[in-house]
Amino acid sequence: MTETFDYVVIGSGAAGSSAARALVDLAPEVAVVEEGPSVPTEQFSDRAFPSLARLYRDMGAQLTDGRAPILVLQGRCLGGSTVVNSAIMRRLPEEVWAEWRDVHGLGAALPFAGIDNASAAIESELHTASTPETVWGGNNRLMSLAAVRSGIAGSAIRRNVVGCRGSARCNVGCPVDAKQSMQVTYLPYAAERGARLFTDSRAERVELRGRRAVGVQTTAGFLAARRAVLVAASAVETPRLLWRSGVRSPHLGRHFQGHPGMAIVGLFDEEVRLGRGATQGFELDGLRSDTRVKVETLAAPPETFFGGMPGVGREWLSLMAGYARSAVWVLPLRSYAEGRVSTGRWGRSISFRLDPRDLPNLRRGLRQAAELMFLAGAREVVCPVHGLPRRLRADQLGLIESGTNDPSAYSLAMSHLFGTARMSSRPEAGVVGPDFCVRGTDNLYVVDSSVFPTNLGVNPQLSIMAMARLAVERLAA
Repeated sequence: MTETFDYVVIGSGAAGSSAARALVDLAPEVAVVEEGPSVPTEQFSDRAFPSLARLYRDMGAQLTDGRAPILVLQGRCLGGSTVVNSAIMRRLPEEVWAEWRDVHGLGAALPFAGIDNASAAIESELHTASTPETVWGGNNRLMSLAAVRSGIAGSAIRRNVVGCRGSARCNVGCPVDAKQSMQVTYLPYAAERGARLFTDSRAERVELRGRRAVGVQTTAGFLAARRAVLVAASAVETPRLLWRSGVRSPHLGRHFQGHPGMAIVGLFDEEVRLGRGATQGFELDGLRSDTRVKVETLAAPPETFFGGMPGVGREWLSLMAGYARSAVWVLPLRSYAEGRVSTGRWGRSISFRLDPRDLPNLRRGLRQAAELMFLAGAREVVCPVHGLPRRLRADQLGLIESGTNDPSAYSLAMSHLFGTARMSSRPEAGVVGPDFCVRGTDNLYVVDSSVFPTNLGVNPQLSIMAMARLAVERLAA
């Protein structure tokens, strides 16, 4: 198969779909290439195995290498991670943008007002609003109570949903299309205006002739591009694709950053009903400046909860039995660490080691989150760190901060990924220039979080979409 389009977009997640939506208003002949399958809403299941198999990369078991592996979660389906995330929409923090301006020289290239205006437009299109109390459920309500009792700043999470029923199934696909994922919003918008969606089709390489990208070789055939190729394959897959396409840069695959985090479980005497309520409906921002940690709720169906619990045998079974009376809060950490995604001929690995400053911050955040659990009325708290008691009482929380510096003792996972084809105002310091174009090419662009010079400390979905829209505006100009 060989077909010709004006633009070929690789990836259908937050970045690729946002780019495609903007591109079809410029030219109708747009192709979107997605490695994963198209999974209709009626096939979403609350069972873990079929959901992981169909919706996640490597069945949700992608790991960093080394002695202290970290789970790296990514969607792999039409709509990408927007199908399996919690619909959180946070604008780019101005203090993060100031770092991009002062350290990376991108103030003029990425004006804060431009990113903020694009974010506002996207929020309007995707019906973004604070999670109403009617769908909080017990888990979110307990965190709200802890915020009031502690005086720590907290608020209902802003999410892109319409008619959420609080089924706690965001992470395995919304069963009622309430979540405004790319699968039900921007991709249909693009398709109705002429875009073609190619699913189950892996992009093998971008074909370059001299400085020009002329198309994309996929497992389904060759897709020629008259005007440009836009890569939005994720901070893990984008650098690998660029390397296979002949792009060479000392920064390609490097500067990999993220928000490694972990969860704590509060055990209560009364029912919490973790399987009811918005998946992530409340957050505490008050710890970010001190510990670089944000605390968020996380509801889940029973099977997902069971699979994430520590322990074996009777201890594990007793935690399963306490599901209805459990609350789960997660702590994403704005890590200082930088890792690397391998791009060589034989490599397919993610290297990531925590910075020495990261674990002290995480431990302080864990202790404060556990204290908040007890303020909300918890009887015990499960903090899955090797060497700690299986269940902590309120008078044992000092053990958390005096915990080990061995990163392998912490049950970490990461779903916000950045930086492997980063943007720079100086040619020698990055893979893409301020116009999002890959250096050394004329019409090959990267529009996903690979170009971010740092991580954010907050959920990146809205910032990724805003940056992709900004990239298309630059391309059109």
